Amino acid sequence: MTETPDPNARWQCGDTPQVKTMTKSMQSWVKAAVLLSFVFAGFPPGLRAQDAPTASAEEYVLGVEDKLSVSVWKEVDLTKTVSVRPDGKITFPLVGDAQAAGRTAKQLSEDLTRSLSKFIKEPVVTVVIEEINNFKVFVLGEVTLQGALTLRRRTRLLEAIALAGGMTQYADKSNLVLIRYEDGKESRSRIDYRKVVNGERPEWNVFLRPGDTIIVN
Repeated sequence: MTETPDPNARWQCGDTPQVKTMTKSMQSWVKAAVLLSFVFAGFPPGLRAQDAPTASAEEYVLGVEDKLSVSVWKEVDLTKTVSVRPDGKITFPLVGDAQAAGRTAKQLSEDLTRSLSKFIKEPVVTVVIEEINNFKVFVLGEVTLQGALTLRRRTRLLEAIALAGGMTQYADKSNLVLIRYEDGKESRSRIDYRKVVNGERPEWNVFLRPGDTIIVN
């Protein structure tokens, strides 16, 4: 007796593993999307994109007034300590002016290496950040010490308020404003200090950026 092929046999035997794999993959993507939606939903308006983690978040970007030590291996005359000028540049022997502001130490080292290669065979350039003077933020309003803070490392919102001596007794802790300028545009984010401190909104304790202004009403 000839056995009649089951029209569903090929689907059942050959495609089921693929369907299962695809289903698991889709489930993973859905879970990731849901997780991200919850993470970013907690940020005040204007801070979501700017404060998302990035691979290079830890690498410091040079700025005006930063003090640098630049040296070229085996070239004694090419060891200099320079400061980034208001126009964002430094001056170095043989190279002349080089853009420093907006570059990392590694990127500046690579730029100088390319420029010096015209005069020196296979130069090895090292750029060391001696002083960070560009990272200034401003804390205004109901704090003990108003004014500019020069930061030496990545600093969060609560740390900056502490460095300003903390809030006065008249401060409205539910109404802090973080002003940030980016690409020539100003963004304002309202932050409830109480929710950050009690752990309800820890994501609002953002890392500050040079030029940020905190207003304590």
